[in-house]
Amino acid sequence: MSQITIFSASIGNGHNEASRALKEQLELQGDNVQIIDTFQSIHPLLHKTFLELYLKMIEKTPRLWGRLYRYSEEFSWFLLMDQLGTFFCQKLNSILKKQSTTIMISTHPFVTAFLSRLKKKKNINIPLYTVITDLYLHPAYVRPEIDGYFTASPYIEEFSKEYNVPIDQLFCTGIPIKSIPDVNIPRWKVRNDLKLQSDEKTILITGGGLGLGKYEDLLETLEQLEEKVQVLCMTGFNSELEKRIMALNSKHRIHVISYTERFTEYLRASDVVLSKAGGLTMAEALACETPTVIYQPVPGHEEDNAQFLIDFGAAVKAEKIGDVKNLVEKMLEDKEYYQTLVNNAKKIKKPEAAKQIAFMIKQLETKEQIL
Repeated sequence: MSQITIFSASIGNGHNEASRALKEQLELQGDNVQIIDTFQSIHPLLHKTFLELYLKMIEKTPRLWGRLYRYSEEFSWFLLMDQLGTFFCQKLNSILKKQSTTIMISTHPFVTAFLSRLKKKKNINIPLYTVITDLYLHPAYVRPEIDGYFTASPYIEEFSKEYNVPIDQLFCTGIPIKSIPDVNIPRWKVRNDLKLQSDEKTILITGGGLGLGKYEDLLETLEQLEEKVQVLCMTGFNSELEKRIMALNSKHRIHVISYTERFTEYLRASDVVLSKAGGLTMAEALACETPTVIYQPVPGHEEDNAQFLIDFGAAVKAEKIGDVKNLVEKMLEDKEYYQTLVNNAKKIKKPEAAKQIAFMIKQLETKEQIL
């Protein structure tokens, strides 16, 4: 039995969701799995600093975040994270010993940098696998200490050649997500089971677990729709946003839903999702075959997620708020256009990613034991 430690980070909820989905599949294989909230475990102040810095950058100076992301494609400034990780090697090493860890998995790039430094500094011979929770492969993920990269990107051969990563370390598995409702069950039936209006067109607005995004702007532009619809506002852990939305008046039926374990059911119940293009949400939307209108993705990684989906014809992007109404209307009224988006999602969705990653890790472990 493997003793697997998944190192996550509560900077956005997607990394934790991916970790939980993976834990479930690994345990079904008979492995013993623990999830560590890495920065919180090192020190609550470190977690608070990272979270607040990230939130301030994407809310107040998103273009700066985007420039840093683009800059890192050419220049290795991100290796500063490895240097910072040097200060926490002792703490991380004590976690490994306490857990009797035989395999390390990271679901956050900053955490991967810390663990890479740990392996190098302490000369640790434990496999380190990184699970990439965006749709795009970025050179900042690359470290010689990493033994395997699990990604949604199909362009692993090109990435291998350009960044000198052994091709046998790259696996196109998709992003691990929890199980989703059966896509053969009609949306109206899922709505009925969720006690929603089963015969109303349904639009879901989400900004991830942190409830980020322009919810009020989106709701305002949806007022221009001629047809009355029901709107599911998935606010995550953002209680302030929840209060603001509940205070709004609308001709539509508005449901405010805080963090829920049934998110993918609500996603499958919806005809259209409005989102900023977080990796986990996009992977879940694809799996649920729910077409997406992307609005104001975070510059950098979410812009790349958006472009990935647009290139495959599985989502559309609203360049300005006025475009949202037109795109939603087209999706709801043009059945052929809608079905094309659904068919394209079917081609690239990977609902079994967690199971495949768990299986591949078992295969790699067996191979290592033979060698």
